[in-house]
Amino acid sequence: MKRILILFLLVVFMTSGCVSYKHYYKLDGQYLARRQLETRAYDTQDEEALLVASAQVLQDLGFTLDESEIKLGLITANKDREAGSAGQKVGMILLAAFAGTQPVYDVRQKIYVTLVSTKNHNNGYNVRIEFARVIWNNMNQARIEKIQDEEIYKDFFDKLSQSVFLTANNI
Repeated sequence: MKRILILFLLVVFMTSGCVSYKHYYKLDGQYLARRQLETRAYDTQDEEALLVASAQVLQDLGFTLDESEIKLGLITANKDREAGSAGQKVGMILLAAFAGTQPVYDVRQKIYVTLVSTKNHNNGYNVRIEFARVIWNNMNQARIEKIQDEEIYKDFFDKLSQSVFLTANNI
């Protein structure tokens, strides 16, 4: 009986690894729109100057650089911020008081940035940046979200374009 149980468990474990995922590499419907939001092309031959300008803009926005590798065209940065508003906290506390439960509200967040530059077919460079954040609540539970706010990306690329223009014209 013991051998049959062991053999059965062995067969179950071996066949459970044979699961296939048909759509594992399929891109979601929002991929192209998201890529357009996150990417801008720059007509410059100087990738190093573009990355230095990108790093300076990130620092101006309050980010601390984690990694910077010019040869790979990569910059990573982060910043800590308070999460949630006072109104959110008061609302959740009042709602929890009426429901007789523990209030759960966002306390802090860490925003992460990854920036990559790649050579494009017009002999310039594409810059792609992604913003994401980890948010912790008052129960010390975390969740991860990708930041999709168009205004954040537009603001970054506007500042980067200004910086590249000023650098290119020695202003």
